[in-house]
Parts: sequence; C-alpha cells; structure tokens
Amino acid sequence: MTTSGPERIAFFVSSHGFGHASRSCAVMQALREKQPALGLRVYTETPEWFFRDAVGDVDYRQLRTDVGLVQRSPLKEDIPATLKKLAQFMPFSPAAVDALAEEIADQDLVVCDVSPLGLHAAAAAGVRSVLVENFTWDWIYTAYRQAHPELAPFIEYLQHIYRKASLRIQAHPVCHPVSGAVTVGPIARRLRESRTAVRDHLGVDADRPLVLVSMGGVPARYPFLGRLQDRSDCVLLIPGAARERRREGAVLMLPARSDFYHPDLVNACDALVCKAGYSTLAEAHQSGVPIAWFPREHFPESPVLDAFIEREMSGIRLLPSDWDGGAWIDRLPELLALGRRAPGPTSGADEVAGFLMEATAHAQRPAMEPR
Repeated sequence: MTTSGPERIAFFVSSHGFGHASRSCAVMQALREKQPALGLRVYTETPEWFFRDAVGDVDYRQLRTDVGLVQRSPLKEDIPATLKKLAQFMPFSPAAVDALAEEIADQDLVVCDVSPLGLHAAAAAGVRSVLVENFTWDWIYTAYRQAHPELAPFIEYLQHIYRKASLRIQAHPVCHPVSGAVTVGPIARRLRESRTAVRDHLGVDADRPLVLVSMGGVPARYPFLGRLQDRSDCVLLIPGAARERRREGAVLMLPARSDFYHPDLVNACDALVCKAGYSTLAEAHQSGVPIAWFPREHFPESPVLDAFIEREMSGIRLLPSDWDGGAWIDRLPELLALGRRAPGPTSGADEVAGFLMEATAHAQRPAMEPR
C-alpha cells in the first residue's frame, strides 16, 4: 500500500451532465485505493449523493465551476443561452477568486475536470493543479465561433486559464491532443457487483436479454414507452423515467437516483441504447457491451467518440431524430445480435492516480500569483 503522497486533494468538476463527475469519481476511487485516508474535497453543482455513492466520504461544496453548454435536450445545445451564462460567469471576480484561493490553500493538489475556475484559484493560492480532460471548453466553443463570433473573448480567456495547469492529463479518446500533456486510457468507475447479482436485484431472469436505455445526466423525454411494454424479446431498463422503481410489461423504470450503481447496470445488460457521452462509452467499453448510440449533430466531441466506438466497440449509429420518433426500437434485434466483446482496458483511472501521487510527492509549491 502506498503511504506517501498528498493528504488532501480538491476536485473542481464540471456539472455539464454526469460525465465529468463520473470520470472524477473513477479517479477518486483509484486514489482512495492507493491512500485510504486521503481527504477529498469536491467543488461542483453535480449533486453530493453522486460522489458519496461512488467514493464514500467527501467534503462536498456546491459551486458553479464552469458553464459548459446549456442544453435544450440531451442531444441539442443552446448557444445563445450559453453566451448569456458565460457573460455572467467570466471573467472571474477577483474577490471571489481570492476567497476561493484562501479556502483551498490547505490542499496539497487541485484537480480540475475541465473546470477553469479551479485552475485559476489554484494558481492564486500557490497550489499545484492538474487538468484532466478529453476536451476543454475553449476547443468546444471554437467549433461554434463562426456562427457565434461573440464566443471569441471567452475562448481566449479560457485558453489563458487552461495554461495555468501544472500538469495536463488527456484521457482517450482525446479530442485535441496537446503537446506536453500526458495521455491515459479511457477512465471508467470501478465495477462492484457481479452481473448475476445485479440482475437478481432487478428481478430480471439470467437468460432474458436486458437493454439499458440511458441519456446521461441531462433530463430526457420518453414518448415511446407505450411501444416497448409489450415486447417479448427483451426487458428495457430506463433510469430516470420514473420517480420510483416500477415495472410495466417489458419496461423496468428506475428513478434518476436509485440503489443501483450505473457501471454495474451497464455490465448487467446485454446491450445499451445511449447518447454518445464520454463516461457512458467508457463504462460500455469496460464491460464489452454493444451499443446503439445517438450522436450530437453539432457537438464537436461527437466525431471523436463515433470513431472510438467504430474502432474499439460493437455498435449501431443512430440518428438524433430516432430518439423522439422511436425508430431505434426497430433496431433492437440487430443490436442484441451483435453480442458482447471482450472487456476493454480499464487502467485509465489508475494511471491518473499514479500521476497525481507523483505530482505531489517531491514537488515544491509554485509561486502564488499576484492578487
């Protein structure tokens, strides 16, 4: 067991969906395995339960750490609304940064999953910082810049902030490789329960095909439920489709927060229907589950994730319009026929944890930025 290394790490986590929180939780799990007594503080707007369910005890502090993109739906973004929020959020208030810098001055390291605020505060506090990403918001906004030139000053500001990181770690699949960054494999949360145990808890027979339908952490509409209830070829498991657990024919609905741990649900299923998002793909890759995925038409990460799926996984690419219309339902037999592949590598979180331990083992604190 490793006994040297940091005693306190603060994470600043983007609340754009649950993907960044999932990735951060995976890293925290790996860190706690190396150093069980490690103190973890989390700054985010993602709910506290999400971290406690995955990691255990954390010092949770609710804080907006970035804007990301305002979503109209899981598959459609709203750039005008995003611009309004960016104008309210940046540039950062010097007084707010000073207060935050004082608050994190006792930390050994600051880790930011895409959050620029954490990097800025860490530099002001003289605390080493690590940026973990497979994309950054300046790169995302650049894809919309031609149609929305008002994004330009925010892109430039973010580029300046991201350069403050003491170390940059890029997780595969990487959208925009950066010179000087270190790269790691896909990052997914640890599995906990066996496939058999999870299916027993769900009340689904071991030989009945089970399909998980997941749109990540963004609320979704489910206009097609009536078409699924009478299916005899599979059970459809849909987290977030009901306020309490209930079964209607072939449809098993769970609340957004339930006793079931999402990576275990993925592993217990025979196929996954999902929005193409980083953490969902990483968890499916970890379990070897075939997926039918909805790309986000204008989101610049989508082609990178599409290429990863086509290269490393088994799946069917759907159209965004297939969600509301329910056209994906007709492709369920084709999806289930793909079968599971061998599980993909799961070392990404361990690699990041190793870099974080090393980053603080022998390093001197950087000089504090002028206030």
